[in-house]
Amino acid sequence: MSFYYKPLFMWKSVIKILIINILSINIASFVQAQDITVNLVVTTTDGADHLFQMTEESQLFFEDGNRLVIRDIDGTTVSFDLASIRKMACTETTGTDENLTSDLQLLPNPSRDCFIIRNLQGESTARVYTLDGRLVKTFLASEGQRIDISELSQGMYLLHLNGQTLKLMKL
Repeated sequence: MSFYYKPLFMWKSVIKILIINILSINIASFVQAQDITVNLVVTTTDGADHLFQMTEESQLFFEDGNRLVIRDIDGTTVSFDLASIRKMACTETTGTDENLTSDLQLLPNPSRDCFIIRNLQGESTARVYTLDGRLVKTFLASEGQRIDISELSQGMYLLHLNGQTLKLMKL
């Protein structure tokens, strides 16, 4: 039993570090040059979207080893169990009311050799990262395109596309 516990604990630690790094980079890139607000949308596995307005003073951190805590611009603090998070996206706040989330999907997921990106508007550069943060694949993605992942080892990866980070499982 302890054989499985240690690797699971290590994976959780790596996932936590990677999530914070990706989110911090996204938020910092929007906020750094100007004093603007960034919308952070957390989509949970039940399909619910949770919107947070973030500035440089906002906080993202982990608590009790498996909970992501978000403190937004209003000082509102919300925490999520890591297993309940399906995807997160950051977008710059504008004066218009816009749909901040998309139904971006990777199908099938998990996959053995390839996946297809659904609900992508136009073309965009996609990056696939290992859970320890190494970039392993970069490609130009478009709606319905078949993406070959046969060269990747089995495991979990993170796909960063259009300001969103999605889990990708390679069988």
